[in-house]
Amino acid sequence: MHHSKFVAVAAAILLTFVTGDVAAQATGGVFGPVVNEGHRSMQYRTAYDPDSYGFAQRLHYQQSIDSRFMWRVIAQARKTDRSDLDYDFVQGELFWDLTDAKQPWQTGFRFDVRIPDEGRPAILGANWMNQLALSDDWNARFNVLTAFEVGSDARDGVLIQTRANLWKSLPNRYNYGIELFSVYGGTSDIVGFDDDQHAIGPFMTVPLSDRWSMFAGALFALDGDASDSNLRLWITRNF
Repeated sequence: MHHSKFVAVAAAILLTFVTGDVAAQATGGVFGPVVNEGHRSMQYRTAYDPDSYGFAQRLHYQQSIDSRFMWRVIAQARKTDRSDLDYDFVQGELFWDLTDAKQPWQTGFRFDVRIPDEGRPAILGANWMNQLALSDDWNARFNVLTAFEVGSDARDGVLIQTRANLWKSLPNRYNYGIELFSVYGGTSDIVGFDDDQHAIGPFMTVPLSDRWSMFAGALFALDGDASDSNLRLWITRNF
């Protein structure tokens, strides 16, 4: 099939699944289900909100257990009224790849445990990951994120988000694409479409060397104040 047909299909997928609240300084990404045996990497992420001057940064370390499972730990800090570098949360994650390599549709789950700063409830998460090869160089991902708050001041119900992206692979490990983020609130208090928050924006990944790469992107609010934006930069080191 021609690339234009694949782009049309992928765009339909994104528009079908996107409806939801996007926090400022969003350092999260649209994560994929594929686990490569022997993988080890570190990643530094930063996000900046020009409207509020908000700034967050976090550090990842991830390592595969085998061809099906991978673990990851995250530590995040953010700018607050108290400090420019205040503790935000630590998080542990377990990826579970359910499909064989090289299948056009890859799927799996990621399980999370987050311990935030004092005064906020802990979070347990279960997330469904999907990746679809639309052609030799076009791919799409779609995530469904669910979370349960635990502890004092925990909200009732299941918190739900979706994330999706579409990207084109270029020669020499360059990629560019578009991503969409949505948050729906909790199942105990589902809001209407007009009260949901959505963000969309472009991104690009650039190889810096054989082991180093960079992701740069921006997210822009689709509702509320149209000037809301979020600038994002990631640096990854593979071992």
